[in-house]
Amino acid sequence: MRAFAFLIDSTEYSGNARQLLACVTELRSMNYTVAVGVLGREAPWSNLLSDTGALVSHFKSKGIWDIKSLLKLRRWLQQIPSDFLHVISLKALESLGLASPSFLAKSFLSGIPSTGFRPNLWRKIILAKVHKIFYPTMAFKNRLQNLGIPASKLTYLPPGISLQVVQQSPIPFSETPYLFSSGPFHHDFNHRDALWSMDILHYVKPEIKLCLTGTGANLQSLHSFRSALMTKDKIHFRGQVDHQETLLANASIILVTNLTPGGYYSALEAMLSSKPLITSNTPGITELVEDGKTAVLYAPGERAELAKRIRLLLEDPARAAEIAGNARESAESRFSAKHHAAKLLQYYDDFK
Repeated sequence: MRAFAFLIDSTEYSGNARQLLACVTELRSMNYTVAVGVLGREAPWSNLLSDTGALVSHFKSKGIWDIKSLLKLRRWLQQIPSDFLHVISLKALESLGLASPSFLAKSFLSGIPSTGFRPNLWRKIILAKVHKIFYPTMAFKNRLQNLGIPASKLTYLPPGISLQVVQQSPIPFSETPYLFSSGPFHHDFNHRDALWSMDILHYVKPEIKLCLTGTGANLQSLHSFRSALMTKDKIHFRGQVDHQETLLANASIILVTNLTPGGYYSALEAMLSSKPLITSNTPGITELVEDGKTAVLYAPGERAELAKRIRLLLEDPARAAEIAGNARESAESRFSAKHHAAKLLQYYDDFK
């Protein structure tokens, strides 16, 4: 029986963790043996991975030079049941390169940042040794090639997620209509469009609220930005929420307001949750959605345009429902966890 092994930096809520959980769940449903190595500590999604029957190990790393965790990682690599290793995130790859450089040639990599990433000499060395690098969109591929990674090293692996059914979901955010957007908040201006549009919407939809979840280096900057807005009392940051299905299900509209490529998994979550999606017209996202059919696009940075599109969807529930239904159908047919796992199995066979 074939076996799979994954290495990730953290199982806290993120697009990478969401993708990993969906893929492992699908592979376990087909009775494949799956081992998951996690650089960080246990998190709620670690339990979800374990519940699938996957063998989950945590190395409790305190940093890339944590010798104790690197030795644990090295021992784990010697014991995993597969020669195939799927590394998810650059941080995990760096740790692999220190713990067992010979494993790099047996590894596939995904989860490299699409913006703000500049490979230093060490990263160039380990990226050159990886067997293949997966990319989820053509925009992502172009970004990697612009950084000097050859096309022969790159392989398309479409994203594919599924929403989890959890026993303990958060209490619905609000009984009044609300917009929903999720982090992480890593870039200076991503998500500001969503906050700024609230001041514009206030004049026509004073009852609307905005709920944001997630953490990140730019969170404090967003808090400061909110404090300068007239509608600051209607903008709520919920912090890290590991099970946000209820928040998705009760939202009126889901926003993905990245100014740079990214937000793929947030967009797919919106599509699968049968809620209308408004997203910025950025490279990559436009490969997942069709404007006016499965989502509504707006020009990134155009807050008035965003506010107008929100208002029009709120005032036309029939159109909003049609877009949401089309989006779910598209996500299930093109970006399901089953399709993602099938593609991974194909690459595994080619690798063997």
